[in-house]
Amino acid sequence: MKQGIKWAIGLSLLLIVAMVSLGPSKPYSTEQLKTLTTDRVTNASMDHLMAEDIARTTSLLIASLTGQMEKWGDVDVETLTADIAEELNEHPYIKGIAIRDKDNRIIDGLGTLQTVSSEDISFSNQYDGILYSNPYQVNGENHLFVGKKLDNQHQLIGDVDLRFIQSYLADFAAIADSNGTFFVSGSHPNVQFSAMNELPDQAETVSVPGLNWNIVVQSEPKKLDQKVYKHQVVAKLHSSTNIQEWAAKHQYEVISWNRPFIVIGKEGVHEDELVNALRQDNAVLYAEPNFAFANQAVISQAKVEPNDEFFKSYQWNLEQIQVEDGWNVANGADVTIAIIDSGVDSNHIDLKDKLTNGYNAITDTEDYADGNGHGTHVAGIAAAITNNVEGIAGVSWQSNIMPIKVLDDNGEGSSYAVARGIYWAVDNGADVINMSLGDYYHSDVLYDAIEYAYEKDVVLIGASGNENTGDLMYPAAYPQVITVASVNEDQNRSFFSNYGDHVDVAAPGEHIPSTYVDDQYVMLSGTSMASPHVAGLAALLRSVNPSLTNEEVGNLILGNAKQLGDGEFNVYYGYGEIDVNKTLQHLINE
Repeated sequence: MKQGIKWAIGLSLLLIVAMVSLGPSKPYSTEQLKTLTTDRVTNASMDHLMAEDIARTTSLLIASLTGQMEKWGDVDVETLTADIAEELNEHPYIKGIAIRDKDNRIIDGLGTLQTVSSEDISFSNQYDGILYSNPYQVNGENHLFVGKKLDNQHQLIGDVDLRFIQSYLADFAAIADSNGTFFVSGSHPNVQFSAMNELPDQAETVSVPGLNWNIVVQSEPKKLDQKVYKHQVVAKLHSSTNIQEWAAKHQYEVISWNRPFIVIGKEGVHEDELVNALRQDNAVLYAEPNFAFANQAVISQAKVEPNDEFFKSYQWNLEQIQVEDGWNVANGADVTIAIIDSGVDSNHIDLKDKLTNGYNAITDTEDYADGNGHGTHVAGIAAAITNNVEGIAGVSWQSNIMPIKVLDDNGEGSSYAVARGIYWAVDNGADVINMSLGDYYHSDVLYDAIEYAYEKDVVLIGASGNENTGDLMYPAAYPQVITVASVNEDQNRSFFSNYGDHVDVAAPGEHIPSTYVDDQYVMLSGTSMASPHVAGLAALLRSVNPSLTNEEVGNLILGNAKQLGDGEFNVYYGYGEIDVNKTLQHLINE
């Protein structure tokens, strides 16, 4: 495995973007990279990336309407009504579409614009032939008018509900309109501004083209202390131990139990004291704190070009890894990718028809609903339904998605829950497991689960982390796991991407569009986004040859990556950026 082998994990940044280019047009040299890796990432750099992602997602939100408006510009006015009705049905955040004549009368409208007075519709900005109003409020909710000239007599107008922007806005972010007035803010006091002239020097700002909005992010300094669940310990017991009798004898509270592992607590006893006591117990094979995990906030023929709405305009990431040519070889059919994460939105139009049974490792139930959005985004990158007109294309478009919820709605979970989720995925037929989460401490219970999965021939993939550090993040750094770093559109290492000898390959991880909760799409950045690109490639390989071992899959991915940086292998890119077509061609030509 790993051509000498070693493989890792990532946090995603719930972030969002103006079209800003980061870095030079060719990969950095080793000397340049050394200057970028002297410290962990700064608050300012991460805040700027978050502001960019928010701005790009905002543009993505508006693009489906304005793109359709451009197409309608060449359509006879009388034929638009049916198209308008279909657009409203497909995009729930578009609340109304209408035609206004030269006398400012609404002559044909659907949705909210049937009741809006034409005199109330005014535009303050214009960009690429599209008119934009400033945000306005309806019953306390923010809306936006968008307009397009149809002919000398008519204007097309859309009404966009901006509540979705509020739903994905980070706690430390705020948005000001073209007048400099803030109309939506996150919950943290750091961003409770009323006007742009109030901004402190340390706030990071990115503008949104056309709208002339300013995205402002000012987070708090990141604390890197190790986190554990207070008064909780994970232990592995000898198989002969009667757990109920053992717990009662020592007056332990059994918090969760998944033989041979158990999570226990004891009133008034600190977790460190409890670990020390358990390690002296002959019934206990090992004991450790319940570590807190977080998501890591992706034969020459004519290209297969799917018709998904955002594919050509926004999914630069798939073109960069040569996925279209690769789709001539494989589409991922009959392979299951387990997403060990915050769950998956089971109603999303780009995911719902390919979900298998799932599991909630936190509550030991089947409820894998995603209240965070991270897992839904990761799942879409790996295997969104493709060529269905809607949304995005997934790397392995015919693969099944197995949703495993191990992180709560805040994107946080425990080492025990992650291990429990891995066991369930393996026992229920997962062929590939993606883990876009992690922590910097080794966990025995987690490593047991990784070993179990690897011995069952499951391909394990994770992301390297987002702290610009060479520290090992687990479970990614375990040798059985393929470790994925992040690169940007210039094929340069993302400034936040962790590095080291444990990194195996790189994949796109900045400004990646994908599925999100409530049937929406956003752009996120992080090694969390890089990792599912590799999971998708692993699924494509196994769909071509199901008999490939996990070690063979790993060696194919690493051995056919596009070399970046200096040397065949380096600590920033591993063996290079994945190349889907080259890897699949190598397999079928063997």
